[in-house]
Amino acid sequence: MKRILEAVGAIVLLALVVPIWNIAVTETTFRAVSGGAPEFVSTGYSGSWIAVLTVCVTAALLLAADAVRRTVRHRSHTR
Repeated sequence: MKRILEAVGAIVLLALVVPIWNIAVTETTFRAVSGGAPEFVSTGYSGSWIAVLTVCVTAALLLAADAVRRTVRHRSHTR
């Protein structure tokens, strides 16, 4: 049962990655000036949201690895 909960937890955490990334990255567009220069798009990154994203991915990978370990150990013929 724990391996199923771990797998579901990993999927939920990985599903949170996309919305967190969309929050963490912001784009600001500056319009073109009259002198003929093109418009400029600036991309900003929020360090705190990137840190939350990193924690989510790391936790998801650890949960997935432990779920695989439990599955392989559970199917062992030597025990």
